[in-house]
Amino acid sequence: METQPAGRFVSALACEGRVRVMAVVAVGPAEELRQRHELKAMAAILGAEGLIASLLLSAHVKGEERLTINVRCERPPFAFLADVNGDGTLRARFTPELLLSNRAFSGMMSVLKSLGPKELYKGVAEVKNEKFEGALQRYLTTSQQVDGRVRIRAELDAEGRVSFAAGLLVERLPDMSREEFEALFDAPLQGDFKELMTDFALGQLAGAPVEVLGAIDVRYQCNCSVERVTGVLRALGQVEIASLLAEQGQAEVTCHYCNTRYEIDAEGLSGLLLEIGGPPV
Repeated sequence: METQPAGRFVSALACEGRVRVMAVVAVGPAEELRQRHELKAMAAILGAEGLIASLLLSAHVKGEERLTINVRCERPPFAFLADVNGDGTLRARFTPELLLSNRAFSGMMSVLKSLGPKELYKGVAEVKNEKFEGALQRYLTTSQQVDGRVRIRAELDAEGRVSFAAGLLVERLPDMSREEFEALFDAPLQGDFKELMTDFALGQLAGAPVEVLGAIDVRYQCNCSVERVTGVLRALGQVEIASLLAEQGQAEVTCHYCNTRYEIDAEGLSGLLLEIGGPPV
């Protein structure tokens, strides 16, 4: 699979610092998700939009912190799981159970912010026949009490590749009244989304100048490795390793985030047995 270009996450202020803006362009990471999990049609679009929603939620993830987003849906049945790290790297999985026909879904969305094994924050919100942008806005309103507006959009080209994947989160800060915020942004943010993103790139949003605070590259990157797989096998213990060696002559492990397949051959398994004390009696 060819390496995909990085996406971009930009944080900014508008309206003299009274509105916070987060913008994401993630065609490369979304296309890598599509390719790694062989997603087609609406599944590819939903996977891309879930990835964008995850990046928008990661605005306050710093350093070695991680944000994990888990969406489990009943109608239609599918699951989305993503990890976003403070350095802009992310990995995700989308598992469709049937042919998906539209962007709207119902289920539950949970968000976990962590630092290593330490849980820093956890929130849950119900999704009620909404697209990812509606699900994210509901989560922000009900779980974080954020007055914001969300736009998320992904598109595929004629060959089924991700050709557009972007998101925008505009959040009212305490110095602006709800009435002024609605008057300034409600109608413009419902307009043509690609035009909105072009205006933002040119330093404008809904007629207001934008002050960019920072930007980072975002890239699909899994932390699986042969060493991690070997560690998992080691933790199984002598009996399980010896059983794999006797019955299959090797071990095969596939990472559920990136679909990378690892093979530990008979020599590797024998080495593990010796490392942890020899074959069981």
